[in-house]
Amino acid sequence: MFATIGQLAHDHHVSAGGYAADALPLVAGWLAFAALTRRFLPTWLGGVTLGVAIRMVALGHYRWNELAFLAVALAFVGLVAFLVVALVGRATRFAAGRWRSTTLV
Repeated sequence: MFATIGQLAHDHHVSAGGYAADALPLVAGWLAFAALTRRFLPTWLGGVTLGVAIRMVALGHYRWNELAFLAVALAFVGLVAFLVVALVGRATRFAAGRWRSTTLV
């Protein structure tokens, strides 16, 4: 979702190359930190930062505006990930509670 919005906002089209340049490094960084920590906060902060660093090196973007990209990536990915985790947790608790009430009857 982050890469799609970015591509549409900046390039006005979506492409496989755009996903490879923008989303793939972020996903790689996220998965690397998730495998190491298995905790949300370090995975989010470290994974997104590593992903932005990989993207920066791969694309040769050594400019200060990469800090703006990092800030936007941290905010967007953090918000979306937090909302997904919260919604899944709520749905799981709801389903567990509902299951218990139907088995007691």
